[in-house]
Amino acid sequence: MSEEIPLTPNPDGSPPNFIDPTSLKGVTIAVSTTLLGASVIIVPLRLRTNYKIYRRLAYDDYFCIVAWTLAIVHAGLVISETATARHTWDISLSTIDASWVKRTAVLGTIYGPALWFAKTAILTLYLRLFSIVNWLRWCCYIGIVFLFATYWSLVPVSIVYNFPHGDEKWDVTTTAKSVHSQVAYLVAGAISVISDIYILILPFPILFKLQMSLRRKIGLGMVFSTAIIGIISSAFVFYFRIILWENRTSDPYWNVSASYVLVIVEMNVAIIVSCAPAVAASWKLLWRDSGVISSLRSVFRNTRSLIRLTSRENTEK
Repeated sequence: MSEEIPLTPNPDGSPPNFIDPTSLKGVTIAVSTTLLGASVIIVPLRLRTNYKIYRRLAYDDYFCIVAWTLAIVHAGLVISETATARHTWDISLSTIDASWVKRTAVLGTIYGPALWFAKTAILTLYLRLFSIVNWLRWCCYIGIVFLFATYWSLVPVSIVYNFPHGDEKWDVTTTAKSVHSQVAYLVAGAISVISDIYILILPFPILFKLQMSLRRKIGLGMVFSTAIIGIISSAFVFYFRIILWENRTSDPYWNVSASYVLVIVEMNVAIIVSCAPAVAASWKLLWRDSGVISSLRSVFRNTRSLIRLTSRENTEK
């Protein structure tokens, strides 16, 4: 019977569409697989490059690995919940079962730690690259501690509002209770935007003072400017959290699904940004050190020699 009952009635009075409704499922799967596919290439490349350069992995590498693992888990859980990536009035009551509520609780719990590890991977990278600069080192420490207090505080919030307590059960009533946690996530969303801007501008005073050509400065600036994508994605997540809070009783499942997609972007972009310097450095390791370019040059030299020799023989004849 619950399979035929929608969570809420359609505002325009139309019957629910449980068969082929407007859905964010395709977008969710496309965005998740694209970014996870990119991270599967970029993160191992980062680890390989740093290991070849330093003969060991640093703290920022381990933070990146943890963030990457949590991002994969997060994306997998979001994909598993695409049955509710539609308007609330097109979701049947039976869809919100115990399994769905448990997955939602896990998503709310790992969100904060995943972002903290991803952004701390960038800040600890700055510590490794610019540790001799006293003011920047302290700015990184302050950023790490402040983001820890922000993101890890979401864990107890999730436990209180996303998990059943006492006689409560894993059902739609627990999900309804989670609406009260949105204020904390809204605040965290605002801090995410501010922290992304902070992370973006932090290394530029150092880059401008480096004794190198303007071309190299621009190249380094472009590498670190990849954080702009993170600012854009976190801004959109914050925007959808505002919408979710303002319309928390009208179409929450659609807004939550949209914010999930943007959170996937936010997490993976932060991971990719932390890998950008290593990926840039990998060009030399993967091409010049591997002998590919020198081999190509050798082939070109031999080809030119062969052409000259053939031309000389034809002339003599």
